[in-house]
Formats: sequence, C-alpha cells, structure tokens
Amino acid sequence: TNQSSCLDAEWGFYVSEPGSSSQTPCGLGTYNPNNASQSLSDCLPSQPGFYVPTEGSHSETPCAAGTYQPSTGQSACLDADAGHYVPSTGQSSQTACAAGTYNPDTGSSEASACLDADAGHYVDSTASTSQTACAAGTYQPSTGQSACLDADAGHYVASEGSSSQTACTAGAYQPSTGQTSCIDASAGHYVDSTASTSQTACATGTYQPSTGQSACLDADAGHYVDSTAATSQTPCAAGTYNSNSGSITSSAC
Repeated sequence: TNQSSCLDAEWGFYVSEPGSSSQTPCGLGTYNPNNASQSLSDCLPSQPGFYVPTEGSHSETPCAAGTYQPSTGQSACLDADAGHYVPSTGQSSQTACAAGTYNPDTGSSEASACLDADAGHYVDSTASTSQTACAAGTYQPSTGQSACLDADAGHYVASEGSSSQTACTAGAYQPSTGQTSCIDASAGHYVDSTASTSQTACATGTYQPSTGQSACLDADAGHYVDSTAATSQTPCAAGTYNSNSGSITSSAC
C-alpha cells in the first residue's frame, strides 16, 4: 500500500521499534495511557495498590477496600487475610486487627475494618478471626476488649458471655474471685450483707438452724445457747430459768 504517513498506536498499545508494521497490546499488569508517544514506546507497570486486569488497557485500577497489592505490574489484587483489613482503595498493604477486634471475612469491602468484640466477649490476639465468650466466673462490660474480668470476691458470674457480675445475696458469700456461684452461710452462721466475702458465726446466746441466713435467732426467754455456731437453743432445766432472750451475758441458765 502507498502510505504517506504512519498510524498512531492506539491507547493501551505500543510500537517498540522504528519501522515496525504492527502495534502490540500492553500485557496484563501494564497499560499505556498515550498513543504514539515516542517517550512511551513501552507500557507502564501498574503501581503498588493498583492493577491492570486486561491486555490493551490504557489505565490502571486501584484495588478495592478489603484488597491490596504490594507489588508493581500486577493484574489482580490480593484479598485481605482473615483477621486483617484494608480500609481504603489503592492500598499496598493489609493491617492486622488490633487486640480486642477481629475480622472473620477475607477481602470483603464490607470487611474493610475490624469488628469490636461484643460486651461479654474478648479477642486476645491480633489477626484473630473470631471473638470468644467470657467463661462463667468472668465478664466483660465493654466492647473491644482483649481479656475478661474475674468476678470480684463477694460476686459471681453464672453464665458464659455475661457483661456484668452479680453481688451475692444476703445469706450467701464468695471469698474468691472468678466464681460462678455463691456459698450459703452454714448452719450456725450468717452473712448479713450482699457482696460479703465471709460468713460469721452466731454469737453465744443466738443460733441459726438453717443455711443461707442473713441473721441469727435470739434464744427465747427460758432457753439458752451456750456456744457460737450453734444450730439450736436449749430449754433451761427444771429449777433454772433465763429471763433474757439472746443475751451474750445470759448464755446459760
């Protein structure tokens, strides 16, 4: 044919040598935004955080949120690993979720940030893919926590995944931390307040026949209780009497 001029290379194509009779499409991972530019006689590799998925492309595309690309000249992006996130487009790296947060999904634009642990749950390490319910005896009142709290002495947490602890009721106590239930006062003893860490023996002159009580019973008039921690009163013998009830000074007839 009788050509009086040369044809420009199309966008996304290049002509690498003078005198060439054809143009070549840019390969995967590369692109050419210009046509017939002598300064661009080859294609440009995509930048980190970007990709070129098809031959003959004249532009690069930023990786979507949830994906990243650490290398140049790439034709696809990498999904964020489970437990990691990529918060914005065009990123060249992923980030591990912080302790107290997790990400169960890979490469999802809906998972471009990490989730806080729910109240009553924790995430104890970076890059975790799930949260864990606090065990019975422990609780977590806040979101995004990396460890659970033990129940205080005098308190308990009865079930997993709890966001609060409960004070023992009057008549019960708990001397230790991290407990799942309270201990009833023994017969002859009492616990007079909630959140108590110990039981108290009834004083001489008083008794307590039942467990889990919050106060002791006075000995009736004509009866006595001669020792602490007693579970019953004793009537005065014939020929003796006791005019006081529950008096420590009148613990005998």
